[in-house]
Amino acid sequence: MVIEKHIEINNSTENVWKILGHDFAHPYKWASSVNHSEGHGKQLATTQCDERACQTVMGNIREKLTEYSDNDFHLAYIVTEGMPSIVKTATNDWQLIKTSAGKTKLKIKMEFAFQGIMGFVMQPLMKMKLNKIAQEMVEDFGYYAENGKPHPRKLKAQRK
Repeated sequence: MVIEKHIEINNSTENVWKILGHDFAHPYKWASSVNHSEGHGKQLATTQCDERACQTVMGNIREKLTEYSDNDFHLAYIVTEGMPSIVKTATNDWQLIKTSAGKTKLKIKMEFAFQGIMGFVMQPLMKMKLNKIAQEMVEDFGYYAENGKPHPRKLKAQRK
């Protein structure tokens, strides 16, 4: 299953990359679905770590970078721990594209492979849930990149 989303961000690609790439360890700052995150592993190019642990609305997960490019404003990672047993693999690919001076397009691609009978049965429900999470994630990220503060949805989630 593949989920793709994109959003136009009113900020320079270089500034947006500082949040996405350089600060890879801290999606809790902007993502409504992430309550806490911390970096692990080794430094990689301009990011402090190549792995992170996140406490999310779906449980605790660990992610490891598989690609990271400051030149292409691109990163990809695999979820190494914390997915339900029906999920065989989960990967995310994030790309920033300069569209004009001060404007950036964010494209994300999430891929999930399911396993077993329950994986087959639950796939439609998981697709709906993951589609919603992905849409909120790009909105949260875009808002944070444009305004320097969390989306109102994130602030509401923090109060709970």
